[in-house]
Amino acid sequence: MSHELATLFATGFGYLLVLFLVAYATDRGLVPAHWAAHPITYTLSIGVYATSWTYYGSVGFAANNGLLFLTIYIGATLTFVLSPVLLKPILALCREYQLSSLADLLAFRYRSQVAGVLVTLFMLLGTLPYIALQIRAVTESLRVLSNEVPSNTIALVFCATLILFGVLFGARHISPREKHRGLVVAMAFESLVKLIALLLIGSYALFQVLGGPSELGVWLKDHPQAVEALYRPVNESPWSALVFLSFAAAFLLPRQFHMIFAENLDAKALRTATWAFPGYLLMLNISIPVILWAGQSLELGIDPDYYVLGITVANGPSWLSLLAFIGGLSAASAMVIVTSIALASMSLNHLLLPASYPDPAMNLYRWILWGRRLLIGLIIMAGDGFYAGLKHSQGLVELGLISFVAVAQFLPGIAGLLYWRRATRSGFIIGLLGGICVWSVLLLAPILYGSGILITDLGVPQLVAASGMDKWAFATFSTLTVNG
Repeated sequence: MSHELATLFATGFGYLLVLFLVAYATDRGLVPAHWAAHPITYTLSIGVYATSWTYYGSVGFAANNGLLFLTIYIGATLTFVLSPVLLKPILALCREYQLSSLADLLAFRYRSQVAGVLVTLFMLLGTLPYIALQIRAVTESLRVLSNEVPSNTIALVFCATLILFGVLFGARHISPREKHRGLVVAMAFESLVKLIALLLIGSYALFQVLGGPSELGVWLKDHPQAVEALYRPVNESPWSALVFLSFAAAFLLPRQFHMIFAENLDAKALRTATWAFPGYLLMLNISIPVILWAGQSLELGIDPDYYVLGITVANGPSWLSLLAFIGGLSAASAMVIVTSIALASMSLNHLLLPASYPDPAMNLYRWILWGRRLLIGLIIMAGDGFYAGLKHSQGLVELGLISFVAVAQFLPGIAGLLYWRRATRSGFIIGLLGGICVWSVLLLAPILYGSGILITDLGVPQLVAASGMDKWAFATFSTLTVNG
Protein backbone atom coordinates (compact mmCIF):
# COMPACT_ATOMS: atom_id res chain seq x y z
CA MET A 1 0.00 0.00 0.00
CA SER A 2 1.51 3.33 -1.06
CA HIS A 3 0.96 6.72 0.56
CA GLU A 4 0.80 10.26 -0.73
CA LEU A 5 3.89 12.35 -0.08
CA ALA A 6 1.71 14.96 1.60
CA THR A 7 0.39 12.34 4.05
CA LEU A 8 3.90 11.15 4.86
CA PHE A 9 5.15 14.71 5.36
CA ALA A 10 2.22 15.56 7.65
CA THR A 11 2.82 12.37 9.64
CA GLY A 12 6.52 13.11 9.97
CA PHE A 13 6.02 16.73 10.97
CA GLY A 14 3.38 15.67 13.48
CA TYR A 15 5.79 13.18 15.04
CA LEU A 16 8.56 15.79 15.33
CA LEU A 17 6.06 18.15 16.91
CA VAL A 18 5.17 15.48 19.49
CA LEU A 19 8.89 15.02 20.17
CA PHE A 20 9.28 18.74 20.78
CA LEU A 21 6.21 18.83 23.03
CA VAL A 22 7.75 16.05 25.14
CA ALA A 23 10.89 18.18 25.54
CA TYR A 24 8.89 21.34 26.21
CA ALA A 25 6.70 19.65 28.81
CA THR A 26 9.81 18.37 30.57
CA ASP A 27 11.46 21.80 30.62
CA ARG A 28 8.24 23.35 31.98
CA GLY A 29 8.14 20.85 34.84
CA LEU A 30 5.08 19.01 33.55
CA VAL A 31 7.07 15.76 33.48
CA PRO A 32 8.18 14.67 36.97
CA ALA A 33 11.81 15.58 37.62
CA HIS A 34 12.67 12.07 38.81
CA TRP A 35 11.56 10.71 35.42
CA ALA A 36 14.01 12.96 33.62
CA ALA A 37 16.82 12.05 36.03
CA HIS A 38 16.04 8.31 36.06
CA PRO A 39 18.93 6.07 34.94
CA ILE A 40 16.71 4.29 32.42
CA THR A 41 15.77 7.63 30.82
CA TYR A 42 19.47 8.47 30.58
CA THR A 43 20.22 5.05 29.09
CA LEU A 44 17.47 5.38 26.50
CA SER A 45 18.70 8.85 25.53
CA ILE A 46 22.07 7.28 24.64
CA GLY A 47 20.03 5.16 22.22
CA VAL A 48 20.50 8.04 19.75
CA TYR A 49 23.49 5.86 18.76
CA ALA A 50 20.97 3.83 16.74
CA THR A 51 20.29 5.94 13.66
CA SER A 52 18.76 5.12 10.29
CA TRP A 53 21.90 3.01 9.81
CA THR A 54 20.51 0.67 12.49
CA TYR A 55 16.88 1.02 11.50
CA TYR A 56 17.33 0.53 7.76
CA GLY A 57 20.98 -0.20 7.08
CA SER A 58 21.40 -3.17 9.43
CA VAL A 59 19.15 -5.30 7.21
CA GLY A 60 21.09 -4.28 4.11
CA PHE A 61 24.40 -4.90 5.88
CA ALA A 62 23.17 -8.33 7.00
CA ALA A 63 22.11 -9.13 3.41
CA ASN A 64 25.62 -8.43 2.14
CA ASN A 65 27.80 -9.24 5.16
CA GLY A 66 25.81 -11.64 7.29
CA LEU A 67 26.27 -11.54 11.04
CA LEU A 68 28.91 -8.86 10.67
CA PHE A 69 26.06 -6.39 11.12
CA LEU A 70 26.31 -7.23 14.84
CA THR A 71 29.87 -5.93 15.09
CA ILE A 72 28.57 -2.36 15.15
CA TYR A 73 26.74 -3.20 18.39
CA ILE A 74 29.33 -5.55 19.89
CA GLY A 75 31.86 -2.70 19.80
CA ALA A 76 29.42 -0.32 21.49
CA THR A 77 28.70 -2.97 24.12
CA LEU A 78 32.43 -3.29 24.79
CA THR A 79 32.61 0.47 25.35
CA PHE A 80 30.05 0.27 28.14
CA VAL A 81 31.53 -2.89 29.62
CA LEU A 82 34.76 -0.90 29.99
CA SER A 83 32.87 2.01 31.52
CA PRO A 84 34.75 1.98 34.87
CA VAL A 85 38.11 2.57 33.16
CA LEU A 86 36.93 4.56 30.15
CA LEU A 87 33.63 6.41 30.43
CA LYS A 88 33.59 7.04 34.19
CA PRO A 89 36.96 8.93 34.26
CA ILE A 90 35.93 11.05 31.26
CA LEU A 91 32.60 11.86 32.88
CA ALA A 92 34.37 12.87 36.09
CA LEU A 93 36.61 15.27 34.17
CA CYS A 94 33.70 16.76 32.22
CA ARG A 95 31.67 17.35 35.37
CA GLU A 96 34.56 18.75 37.42
CA TYR A 97 35.85 21.16 34.77
CA GLN A 98 32.52 21.82 32.99
CA LEU A 99 33.69 20.45 29.66
CA SER A 100 30.86 20.01 27.16
CA SER A 101 32.51 18.51 24.07
CA LEU A 102 35.39 16.37 22.88
CA ALA A 103 37.14 19.50 21.61
CA ASP A 104 36.86 21.03 25.11
CA LEU A 105 38.27 17.86 26.64
CA LEU A 106 41.27 17.50 24.33
CA ALA A 107 42.04 21.23 24.33
CA PHE A 108 42.00 21.07 28.15
CA ARG A 109 44.29 18.03 28.28
CA TYR A 110 46.85 19.35 25.80
CA ARG A 111 46.52 23.01 26.83
CA SER A 112 46.12 24.04 23.22
CA GLN A 113 43.62 26.22 21.44
CA VAL A 114 44.97 24.81 18.16
CA ALA A 115 44.03 21.31 19.33
CA GLY A 116 40.46 22.47 19.99
CA VAL A 117 40.23 24.11 16.56
CA LEU A 118 41.64 21.03 14.79
CA VAL A 119 39.33 18.62 16.61
CA THR A 120 36.32 20.81 15.81
CA LEU A 121 37.14 21.19 12.12
CA PHE A 122 37.78 17.48 11.62
CA MET A 123 34.69 16.55 13.59
CA LEU A 124 32.65 18.78 11.29
CA LEU A 125 34.18 17.25 8.16
CA GLY A 126 34.03 13.67 9.44
CA THR A 127 30.38 13.95 10.46
CA LEU A 128 29.05 15.26 7.13
CA PRO A 129 28.80 11.77 5.54
CA TYR A 130 26.80 10.60 8.57
CA ILE A 131 24.36 13.51 8.31
CA ALA A 132 24.06 12.86 4.56
CA LEU A 133 23.26 9.24 5.41
CA GLN A 134 20.25 10.32 7.49
CA ILE A 135 18.96 12.65 4.78
CA ARG A 136 19.34 9.97 2.15
CA ALA A 137 17.57 7.37 4.31
CA VAL A 138 14.54 9.62 4.84
CA THR A 139 14.24 10.66 1.19
CA GLU A 140 14.63 7.05 -0.01
CA SER A 141 12.03 5.87 2.49
CA LEU A 142 9.60 8.37 0.98
CA ARG A 143 10.26 6.85 -2.45
CA VAL A 144 9.59 3.32 -1.17
CA LEU A 145 6.35 4.31 0.55
CA SER A 146 4.95 6.64 -2.10
CA ASN A 147 6.30 5.16 -5.35
CA GLU A 148 7.31 8.72 -6.23
CA VAL A 149 10.87 9.89 -6.76
CA PRO A 150 11.60 12.51 -4.10
CA SER A 151 13.43 15.53 -5.46
CA ASN A 152 16.20 17.44 -3.76
CA THR A 153 13.46 19.81 -2.66
CA ILE A 154 12.12 17.10 -0.33
CA ALA A 155 15.57 16.77 1.26
CA LEU A 156 15.74 20.55 1.60
CA VAL A 157 12.33 20.69 3.31
CA PHE A 158 13.40 17.89 5.66
CA CYS A 159 16.57 19.78 6.56
CA ALA A 160 14.67 23.03 7.09
CA THR A 161 12.31 21.22 9.45
CA LEU A 162 15.24 19.76 11.37
CA ILE A 163 16.83 23.20 11.66
CA LEU A 164 13.62 24.49 13.22
CA PHE A 165 13.46 21.67 15.73
CA GLY A 166 17.23 21.74 16.33
CA VAL A 167 16.94 25.39 17.36
CA LEU A 168 13.89 24.66 19.53
CA PHE A 169 15.59 21.70 21.22
CA GLY A 170 19.06 23.05 21.85
CA ALA A 171 19.29 26.79 21.19
CA ARG A 172 16.49 28.30 23.21
CA HIS A 173 18.89 29.15 26.04
CA ILE A 174 22.29 30.78 26.14
CA SER A 175 24.67 28.48 27.97
CA PRO A 176 25.80 25.34 26.11
CA ARG A 177 26.87 23.89 29.48
CA GLU A 178 23.42 23.82 31.05
CA LYS A 179 21.59 20.52 31.09
CA HIS A 180 18.78 20.11 28.58
CA ARG A 181 16.42 17.84 30.53
CA GLY A 182 13.83 18.15 27.80
CA LEU A 183 16.31 16.94 25.18
CA VAL A 184 17.24 13.93 27.31
CA VAL A 185 13.61 12.89 27.78
CA ALA A 186 12.78 13.52 24.11
CA MET A 187 15.70 11.33 22.97
CA ALA A 188 14.62 8.62 25.41
CA PHE A 189 11.12 8.81 23.93
CA GLU A 190 12.41 8.53 20.36
CA SER A 191 14.56 5.52 21.36
CA LEU A 192 11.41 3.80 22.59
CA VAL A 193 9.58 4.68 19.37
CA LYS A 194 12.14 3.09 17.05
CA LEU A 195 12.49 0.05 19.35
CA ILE A 196 8.73 -0.54 19.41
CA ALA A 197 8.52 0.00 15.64
CA LEU A 198 11.27 -2.54 14.91
CA LEU A 199 9.81 -5.10 17.32
CA LEU A 200 6.34 -4.76 15.79
CA ILE A 201 7.69 -5.00 12.24
CA GLY A 202 9.78 -8.01 13.24
CA SER A 203 6.71 -9.68 14.77
CA TYR A 204 4.72 -8.95 11.62
CA ALA A 205 7.52 -10.38 9.48
CA LEU A 206 7.66 -13.55 11.60
CA PHE A 207 3.97 -14.29 12.08
CA GLN A 208 2.31 -12.76 9.01
CA VAL A 209 4.90 -12.89 6.24
CA LEU A 210 6.76 -16.07 7.25
CA GLY A 211 3.84 -17.80 8.95
CA GLY A 212 5.29 -18.22 12.44
CA PRO A 213 8.37 -19.94 13.92
CA SER A 214 7.52 -23.39 12.57
CA GLU A 215 6.95 -22.12 9.03
CA LEU A 216 10.13 -20.07 9.29
CA GLY A 217 11.99 -23.28 10.13
CA VAL A 218 10.54 -24.91 7.03
CA TRP A 219 11.47 -21.94 4.85
CA LEU A 220 15.04 -21.92 6.16
CA LYS A 221 15.30 -25.66 5.53
CA ASP A 222 14.19 -25.08 1.94
CA HIS A 223 16.58 -22.12 1.60
CA PRO A 224 19.81 -23.16 3.35
CA GLN A 225 21.68 -20.44 1.49
CA ALA A 226 19.85 -17.85 3.63
CA VAL A 227 21.47 -19.18 6.81
CA GLU A 228 24.81 -19.78 5.11
CA ALA A 229 24.85 -16.17 3.91
CA LEU A 230 24.65 -15.02 7.53
CA TYR A 231 27.58 -17.10 8.80
CA ARG A 232 30.00 -17.23 5.88
CA PRO A 233 31.21 -13.57 5.93
CA VAL A 234 32.24 -13.84 9.60
CA ASN A 235 35.23 -15.97 8.60
CA GLU A 236 36.01 -13.96 5.48
CA SER A 237 35.82 -10.35 6.66
CA PRO A 238 37.65 -8.18 9.22
CA TRP A 239 35.12 -8.30 12.04
CA SER A 240 37.78 -7.09 14.50
CA ALA A 241 38.20 -3.79 12.60
CA LEU A 242 34.43 -3.16 12.64
CA VAL A 243 34.22 -3.94 16.36
CA PHE A 244 37.10 -1.53 17.02
CA LEU A 245 35.50 1.26 14.97
CA SER A 246 32.15 0.91 16.72
CA PHE A 247 33.93 0.82 20.08
CA ALA A 248 35.40 4.25 19.34
CA ALA A 249 32.23 5.66 17.80
CA ALA A 250 30.06 4.69 20.78
CA PHE A 251 31.51 7.51 22.89
CA LEU A 252 33.44 9.77 20.48
CA LEU A 253 30.75 10.64 17.91
CA PRO A 254 29.45 14.15 18.69
CA ARG A 255 25.95 13.00 19.59
CA GLN A 256 27.28 10.20 21.81
CA PHE A 257 29.71 12.43 23.68
CA HIS A 258 26.95 14.98 24.15
CA MET A 259 24.36 12.56 25.53
CA ILE A 260 26.77 10.46 27.64
CA PHE A 261 28.77 13.28 29.21
CA ALA A 262 27.37 16.76 28.54
CA GLU A 263 23.74 15.84 29.32
CA ASN A 264 24.47 13.51 32.25
CA LEU A 265 22.31 14.55 35.18
CA ASP A 266 23.59 12.00 37.70
CA ALA A 267 26.98 10.27 37.57
CA LYS A 268 25.46 7.15 39.10
CA ALA A 269 23.21 6.71 36.05
CA LEU A 270 26.25 5.59 34.07
CA ARG A 271 26.33 2.41 36.17
CA THR A 272 22.87 1.47 34.93
CA ALA A 273 23.79 2.31 31.34
CA THR A 274 26.71 -0.14 31.59
CA TRP A 275 24.29 -3.09 31.38
CA ALA A 276 21.05 -1.49 30.18
CA PHE A 277 22.42 0.07 26.99
CA PRO A 278 23.83 -3.24 25.65
CA GLY A 279 20.44 -4.76 26.47
CA TYR A 280 18.72 -2.06 24.45
CA LEU A 281 21.01 -2.72 21.47
CA LEU A 282 20.27 -6.44 21.71
CA MET A 283 16.53 -5.81 21.59
CA LEU A 284 16.95 -3.55 18.56
CA ASN A 285 18.76 -6.28 16.64
CA ILE A 286 16.54 -9.26 17.44
CA SER A 287 14.28 -8.48 14.50
CA ILE A 288 16.96 -7.88 11.85
CA PRO A 289 17.45 -11.48 10.55
CA VAL A 290 13.70 -12.10 10.52
CA ILE A 291 13.03 -8.92 8.54
CA LEU A 292 15.79 -9.89 6.10
CA TRP A 293 14.33 -13.36 5.55
CA ALA A 294 10.82 -11.94 5.19
CA GLY A 295 12.03 -9.54 2.51
CA GLN A 296 13.82 -12.37 0.70
CA SER A 297 10.76 -14.61 0.86
CA LEU A 298 8.61 -11.85 -0.66
CA GLU A 299 11.28 -11.26 -3.32
CA LEU A 300 11.02 -7.50 -2.88
CA GLY A 301 12.53 -5.62 -5.79
CA ILE A 302 14.11 -2.95 -3.61
CA ASP A 303 17.42 -2.35 -1.88
CA PRO A 304 17.64 -4.59 1.25
CA ASP A 305 18.38 -1.41 3.22
CA TYR A 306 14.66 -0.69 2.97
CA TYR A 307 13.16 -4.13 3.64
CA VAL A 308 11.85 -2.69 6.92
CA LEU A 309 9.49 -0.58 4.82
CA GLY A 310 9.09 -2.96 1.89
CA ILE A 311 7.52 -5.82 3.82
CA THR A 312 4.90 -3.46 5.30
CA VAL A 313 4.10 -1.94 1.90
CA ALA A 314 3.83 -5.33 0.14
CA ASN A 315 0.78 -6.58 2.01
CA GLY A 316 0.77 -4.99 5.46
CA PRO A 317 -1.79 -2.69 7.06
CA SER A 318 -1.55 1.02 6.39
CA TRP A 319 -0.86 1.90 10.03
CA LEU A 320 2.15 -0.42 10.15
CA SER A 321 3.81 1.17 7.12
CA LEU A 322 3.27 4.61 8.66
CA LEU A 323 4.76 3.35 11.93
CA ALA A 324 7.72 1.98 9.99
CA PHE A 325 8.22 5.40 8.42
CA ILE A 326 7.96 7.17 11.78
CA GLY A 327 10.55 4.81 13.27
CA GLY A 328 13.03 5.58 10.49
CA LEU A 329 12.30 9.31 10.64
CA SER A 330 12.75 9.23 14.41
CA ALA A 331 16.13 7.53 14.14
CA ALA A 332 17.39 9.91 11.44
CA SER A 333 16.04 13.17 12.88
CA ALA A 334 17.32 12.46 16.40
CA MET A 335 20.83 11.92 15.07
CA VAL A 336 20.82 15.13 13.03
CA ILE A 337 19.29 17.25 15.80
CA VAL A 338 21.65 16.11 18.58
CA THR A 339 24.69 16.15 16.30
CA SER A 340 23.98 19.68 15.09
CA ILE A 341 23.45 20.90 18.66
CA ALA A 342 26.74 19.32 19.80
CA LEU A 343 28.73 20.56 16.80
CA ALA A 344 27.23 24.05 17.05
CA SER A 345 28.37 24.40 20.67
CA MET A 346 31.81 23.05 19.76
CA SER A 347 32.12 25.41 16.78
CA LEU A 348 30.97 28.40 18.81
CA ASN A 349 33.56 27.80 21.54
CA HIS A 350 36.52 26.90 19.34
CA LEU A 351 35.91 28.64 16.01
CA LEU A 352 33.44 31.50 16.13
CA LEU A 353 34.26 33.14 19.48
CA PRO A 354 38.08 33.07 19.05
CA ALA A 355 37.83 34.33 15.45
CA SER A 356 35.16 37.00 15.87
CA TYR A 357 34.55 38.14 19.41
CA PRO A 358 31.61 40.60 19.41
CA ASP A 359 31.89 44.31 20.08
CA PRO A 360 31.65 45.05 23.84
CA ALA A 361 28.68 47.33 23.15
CA MET A 362 26.74 44.39 21.72
CA ASN A 363 24.52 42.19 23.86
CA LEU A 364 26.93 39.24 24.27
CA TYR A 365 24.32 36.73 25.38
CA ARG A 366 22.05 37.48 22.46
CA TRP A 367 25.03 37.25 20.06
CA ILE A 368 25.97 33.83 21.43
CA LEU A 369 22.39 32.57 21.23
CA TRP A 370 21.95 33.61 17.60
CA GLY A 371 25.43 32.36 16.79
CA ARG A 372 24.47 28.87 17.99
CA ARG A 373 21.24 28.99 16.02
CA LEU A 374 23.07 30.02 12.87
CA LEU A 375 25.64 27.27 13.33
CA ILE A 376 22.93 24.62 13.73
CA GLY A 377 21.44 25.72 10.43
CA LEU A 378 24.79 25.82 8.64
CA ILE A 379 25.79 22.35 9.86
CA ILE A 380 22.54 20.74 8.74
CA MET A 381 22.65 22.49 5.38
CA ALA A 382 26.27 21.40 4.91
CA GLY A 383 25.06 17.82 5.41
CA ASP A 384 22.38 18.44 2.80
CA GLY A 385 25.01 19.81 0.41
CA PHE A 386 27.12 16.69 0.93
CA TYR A 387 24.04 14.54 0.25
CA ALA A 388 23.14 16.51 -2.90
CA GLY A 389 26.67 16.16 -4.27
CA LEU A 390 26.87 12.41 -3.78
CA LYS A 391 26.21 9.74 -6.38
CA HIS A 392 24.32 7.26 -4.26
CA SER A 393 26.35 4.17 -5.04
CA GLN A 394 27.36 3.60 -1.42
CA GLY A 395 25.18 1.70 1.01
CA LEU A 396 23.98 3.37 4.19
CA VAL A 397 26.49 1.48 6.30
CA GLU A 398 29.42 2.53 4.09
CA LEU A 399 28.63 6.20 4.62
CA GLY A 400 28.43 5.65 8.36
CA LEU A 401 31.72 3.77 8.53
CA ILE A 402 33.51 6.70 6.91
CA SER A 403 32.53 8.78 9.95
CA PHE A 404 33.46 5.94 12.30
CA VAL A 405 37.02 5.86 10.93
CA ALA A 406 37.14 9.65 11.31
CA VAL A 407 36.27 9.71 15.01
CA ALA A 408 38.64 6.79 15.68
CA GLN A 409 41.44 9.30 15.03
CA PHE A 410 40.75 10.81 18.43
CA LEU A 411 41.53 7.58 20.31
CA PRO A 412 45.26 8.30 20.68
CA GLY A 413 44.33 11.65 22.22
CA ILE A 414 41.97 9.90 24.65
CA ALA A 415 44.73 7.43 25.55
CA GLY A 416 47.00 10.38 26.31
CA LEU A 417 44.24 11.95 28.38
CA LEU A 418 43.58 8.93 30.57
CA TYR A 419 46.69 6.79 30.74
CA TRP A 420 49.70 8.33 28.99
CA ARG A 421 50.94 11.37 30.88
CA ARG A 422 53.95 11.76 28.59
CA ALA A 423 51.72 12.49 25.57
CA THR A 424 52.57 15.97 24.28
CA ARG A 425 50.64 18.73 22.57
CA SER A 426 52.80 18.61 19.44
CA GLY A 427 52.61 14.81 19.27
CA PHE A 428 48.82 14.90 19.47
CA ILE A 429 48.44 17.61 16.83
CA ILE A 430 50.95 16.11 14.37
CA GLY A 431 49.48 12.62 14.79
CA LEU A 432 45.93 13.88 14.28
CA LEU A 433 46.92 15.84 11.18
CA GLY A 434 48.53 12.70 9.75
CA GLY A 435 45.42 10.65 10.46
CA ILE A 436 43.22 13.31 8.85
CA CYS A 437 45.34 13.33 5.69
CA VAL A 438 45.31 9.54 5.32
CA TRP A 439 41.54 9.42 6.04
CA SER A 440 40.93 12.06 3.39
CA VAL A 441 42.93 10.13 0.78
CA LEU A 442 41.63 6.63 1.54
CA LEU A 443 37.95 7.31 2.26
CA LEU A 444 36.89 10.82 1.29
CA ALA A 445 38.66 11.06 -2.08
CA PRO A 446 37.09 7.88 -3.59
CA ILE A 447 33.58 9.14 -2.71
CA LEU A 448 34.26 12.53 -4.25
CA TYR A 449 35.72 10.82 -7.33
CA GLY A 450 32.68 8.56 -7.65
CA SER A 451 30.46 11.63 -7.48
CA GLY A 452 32.42 13.39 -10.24
CA ILE A 453 33.86 16.05 -7.92
CA LEU A 454 37.46 14.81 -8.19
CA ILE A 455 39.06 13.77 -11.48
CA THR A 456 41.06 10.94 -9.89
CA ASP A 457 40.60 8.37 -7.14
CA LEU A 458 44.33 8.70 -6.31
CA GLY A 459 44.82 4.99 -6.99
CA VAL A 460 43.18 4.05 -3.69
CA PRO A 461 41.28 0.95 -4.97
CA GLN A 462 44.52 -0.47 -6.37
CA LEU A 463 46.35 0.29 -3.13
CA VAL A 464 43.70 -1.47 -1.04
CA ALA A 465 43.69 -4.47 -3.39
CA ALA A 466 47.49 -4.73 -3.21
CA SER A 467 47.36 -4.73 0.60
CA GLY A 468 45.21 -7.86 0.65
CA MET A 469 43.08 -6.28 3.36
CA ASP A 470 39.45 -5.23 3.48
CA LYS A 471 38.80 -1.56 2.76
CA TRP A 472 37.78 -0.74 6.34
CA ALA A 473 40.56 -2.73 7.96
CA PHE A 474 43.12 -1.08 5.68
CA ALA A 475 41.76 2.41 6.36
CA THR A 476 41.66 1.82 10.12
CA PHE A 477 45.17 0.35 10.22
CA SER A 478 46.68 3.03 7.98
CA THR A 479 45.12 6.05 9.64
CA LEU A 480 45.91 4.97 13.19
CA THR A 481 49.45 3.84 12.26
CA VAL A 482 50.19 7.34 10.99
CA ASN A 483 48.24 8.95 13.82
CA GLY A 484 49.85 6.93 16.58
